[in-house]
Amino acid sequence: MTTKSPADKKFLSGKTLLAPMHAMAEGQDPAFLGYSKAVVTVCNCASAAPSNLFRTFDELGVNGIAFQQCVFGTVTSLGYSIEVDSIPDSPTSTLISVVDVITNAPKS
Repeated sequence: MTTKSPADKKFLSGKTLLAPMHAMAEGQDPAFLGYSKAVVTVCNCASAAPSNLFRTFDELGVNGIAFQQCVFGTVTSLGYSIEVDSIPDSPTSTLISVVDVITNAPKS
């Protein structure tokens, strides 16, 4: 019998992590992108963990323009609408500020 170490309990399975991305996830309004999808999108585009949401692009070494394009492409590919220029891209922007902007992106 294999015993898991306490460190193993810190990580979520891929299935658990992506569950909020499902269109029928409980508590999600399908008319808007939503917080969970926004967090996954932002973290994916920044190659960062959710624990870094309050860090700036500069602190994380994120290229603002490339990040902005990644977020825009992801949001639109998920079927939601947003203006590319409304997505923060300055070095002093935080990841959470982007989450706040894209959370209410309406369904296209």
